[in-house]
Amino acid sequence: MRITIEIPTKASIVNGGFEIGVANESETWRKNQLGDYADSSGVYIHHSHGKILYVGKTTEGDYGTFGERLRREFQKSSSGNSPLYKYLKSQDKPIHTYCIDLNDIDMMVDQGPMQLSAKRKALIMEQVLIGIFEPEGNKQ
Repeated sequence: MRITIEIPTKASIVNGGFEIGVANESETWRKNQLGDYADSSGVYIHHSHGKILYVGKTTEGDYGTFGERLRREFQKSSSGNSPLYKYLKSQDKPIHTYCIDLNDIDMMVDQGPMQLSAKRKALIMEQVLIGIFEPEGNKQ
């Protein structure tokens, strides 16, 4: 059994994505910061100043889109003041988020003769990226 994965390079990640603001206590975080990705699902990578901060995925449930998941990470009230929110808030440089939607992941992960759903492929991609980049935010 063999799975082949096309992994984005660190250079393509840190040179891409959307600048995302961490909402202050009295602010509402806006998902329109994500453009066309706001209502999509997949794997996302927070990075700042050449450093990979966090890798996550969003594929199902109430927080199954990038917009809804990132609201829980970038808005204090939605995050419950989580350790990840505090970590992102502590960054002194702008944070960018690089999104890979499920359609792209489906093409980037070749499962060979096995049958894997796009959600399973996203899980594989997320875990591989965490293993490669070892982001500080995923260690919390």
